Amino acid sequence: MPNHIFINRESSNDNISIFYDEPTFVVIANKDDLATIQLIDESKKPGIYILLGDNKRYIGQASNSIFTRLQQHNINKSWWNKLIFFGREDGHLSKAQLDLLERKIIKKMRKSTVDLDNSTQGNQSYIDKLSRFSAISLLNKVERILVDIANIDLFEVEELESGIDSQNSNLNDSVSIKFGEATYTGKSCRGVFIQLVSKLLLSAEIEKLTDLITLDEPNTLQIIGTMKRISGKGTVLTKQIESSKYHVYVNFSKQGLCTQINRMAKLTDKQVHFERW
Repeated sequence: MPNHIFINRESSNDNISIFYDEPTFVVIANKDDLATIQLIDESKKPGIYILLGDNKRYIGQASNSIFTRLQQHNINKSWWNKLIFFGREDGHLSKAQLDLLERKIIKKMRKSTVDLDNSTQGNQSYIDKLSRFSAISLLNKVERILVDIANIDLFEVEELESGIDSQNSNLNDSVSIKFGEATYTGKSCRGVFIQLVSKLLLSAEIEKLTDLITLDEPNTLQIIGTMKRISGKGTVLTKQIESSKYHVYVNFSKQGLCTQINRMAKLTDKQVHFERW
């Protein structure tokens, strides 16, 4: 949890929140707030911005004024409805640091289930060790502010309805996948997904899933954790695996569950076939 967080709510618009954790600032606003955003000092500084819309994201950088780039995207990108941008309060972010930050967020985003609107992997440029350390430290603070204070996970899809199981499959039908030599069946995609994760976690295969495991709350990248995860709206996003200490993140769409199963297949060197999905 970040220390000494100061939160400012823009007095002329309650939809704009500014978070400060020296030397970091993070601004969260709606697309409709652009007229007010241009009056905020932070929008005139260099930084990284993220456009959000349903299950879609775009990551960009601004070497001078973030607001100038937002104005451009207001014209050439119609799908977004929310935005997040961050930087340093003193404005000291070099082009090399911006390139590194943009590239790292794009890389993490491509591993998630969100639809990324970026067509490239980001710019590659030389960065010295001290500048790299400073940039990574800034990004860590931003991610903690978003998750712990603002209850926003950049790599998480929009909350699904509580009836996801019935949306994934008709209760009179059955879902079936073949994973390696084993076959898993159930009345919903989520149910089959949980069966599979349970089997892997309670077997020797768990050693191959370290990239998916965290000692904290699970998320859309590290889908297995040791703590329950609850969204800012109070929705439980995880399912505890019986006879284990683990909780698995389950708040995925049907396609998202498919993506996660393919990730596990690759890590465990198994073939997967979605027989009825």
